[in-house]
Amino acid sequence: MKLLLQNEEGAPRWIAVEDIRLIAPTPNGPAFTMSDGTVYRYAQTMEELDRMFGLYGFARLDRNVIANVEAAERYDPELRKVFFGQPEGGEGEALYATVSGTNAPKVKHLTAREYRSGYDVCGAA
Repeated sequence: MKLLLQNEEGAPRWIAVEDIRLIAPTPNGPAFTMSDGTVYRYAQTMEELDRMFGLYGFARLDRNVIANVEAAERYDPELRKVFFGQPEGGEGEALYATVSGTNAPKVKHLTAREYRSGYDVCGAA
């Protein structure tokens, strides 16, 4: 198993669990120390998480939301929400993330998918 951690400069790295030698608590979260003394840690701020997961299709869409844009199915510009599929059984609200006005260009390409996939602008089938 591998963990997505960041090095001391903040660069993301995949680290194999079996390569970790020590895990110690610090004021900035746990420090994962390797046999060569290299220390890695979890991303903790939205900026660090955005930088780390941005490599894998995620984007910061709102102040408190980083979403997997590659997995999103549609964007409703009126509600300013990006949706991830339909709810189980077709009832209830689908999983969604809010999108700030300044970040709307990041998901604008998803608006056209609504019509190709059979969704209307409000997200109903």
